[in-house]
Amino acid sequence: MSFRLPGNGEHVAIMGRTGSGKTQFGAWTISAKNLKRKPTVIVDYKGDEILNSISRAVEIDYSIPNHPGVYILHPRPDENDEINAWLGRVWAHENVDLYFDEGYMLPDSSEHNWFGNLLVQGRSKGISITTLSQRPVSINRRVFSEASHVAVFHLNDKRDMKTVAEFTPPGFIEWIPPQFGNVPRLPPYHPRWYNIKDDERFVLQPVPSGDEIIAAIDKQLEPKRRWI
Repeated sequence: MSFRLPGNGEHVAIMGRTGSGKTQFGAWTISAKNLKRKPTVIVDYKGDEILNSISRAVEIDYSIPNHPGVYILHPRPDENDEINAWLGRVWAHENVDLYFDEGYMLPDSSEHNWFGNLLVQGRSKGISITTLSQRPVSINRRVFSEASHVAVFHLNDKRDMKTVAEFTPPGFIEWIPPQFGNVPRLPPYHPRWYNIKDDERFVLQPVPSGDEIIAAIDKQLEPKRRWI
């Protein structure tokens, strides 16, 4: 078995309680991508420190970028209609990767739920979706059913564990490889990773520091233009 990163059009679900390391891990997955291939839009509801420290990222306001790079959209929690309409335009535009820092905040009850449509049809449209959440029980179930990879950090709610268990192999949520010895739980910041397509599971080491991740992302991006 060999670990591989998600390919074009593959979705990723990243779950874990607050402080478990999921946001830093999610930012690392961005740094590991070829950011010169197409736009990557971060939908950031909470103003995450790491994501908003990417100096060469461009903030957008419900527009859809046409050029490769990293872009950040900061919707308000009460802008459900706006974010749903924007996701519909992304669906029509195609070839834009999406990263949702808090998946439970996305609208999930509208008549035309574009987040769900993107999860189902994203692969054929060249759209990869990474969804993070601290409460798996609170997000659209298609985040899991349409995912190609699932990363699970420590969870402390039995309902969340049950939700993840429904979409991963038996015993995955408690699995500890022999090399860790007889310990009750994995060390901090070690996620379990399940490659659904290849039916392979791994425990990953902690990712680099936030500063290293930001530097790796910025290194791939063009400097922002300054108009004089």
